[in-house]
Amino acid sequence: MIERQHQAVPDVTLKRKRLLTGMGLYFLICTLAMVWPGALIANRIEPLVMGLPFFFFWYVLWVFLLFVGLIVTYSLESAGKEQDDE
Repeated sequence: MIERQHQAVPDVTLKRKRLLTGMGLYFLICTLAMVWPGALIANRIEPLVMGLPFFFFWYVLWVFLLFVGLIVTYSLESAGKEQDDE
């Protein structure tokens, strides 16, 4: 008889699932703010913000917020892996 070898399923804790779900929603909101619904809100030239038309500032703002979210996610994920290694 052939024995099946079970692959190790990664242990995903509830805390990590919540983190991944929360960050997934965060990135979804940031992405939607840059496309259809968000672009309709910001689709204007006036007011100028830091010398940029509002529409361009809107995109720069959301790209910056996505970058901050990536840094936070990376730091939380790497801290979790360090605790798993110990």
